[in-house]
Amino acid sequence: MGSGTDVAQESANIVLLGNDLVRFVETLKVARRTRGIIWQNFAGTLVIDAVGIGLAAFGLLNPLLAAFIHVASELTFILNSARLLPPRSPRADGGIGRAIQQAAE
Repeated sequence: MGSGTDVAQESANIVLLGNDLVRFVETLKVARRTRGIIWQNFAGTLVIDAVGIGLAAFGLLNPLLAAFIHVASELTFILNSARLLPPRSPRADGGIGRAIQQAAE
């Protein structure tokens, strides 16, 4: 059996590893944004699928077009989820552009 701390960590929704409550506020903002994007993707998938089923039921959608619409919509939802990725930070060495600039000088 684990200690009381292990049990608390396993049963908690959020575990604070430090004393900085600003990080807790940031975590809540990210969680709310994530939930919003998940709902956007979920609702978008339902709408696209419902429209596709309706068009296919009336014979207005052939299988090739349906496959294209499905793949395009899934790619759109993946790109929508990519908005959650943190911004890229510049590399410590300045990246390849910095190296080329220094070589030219």
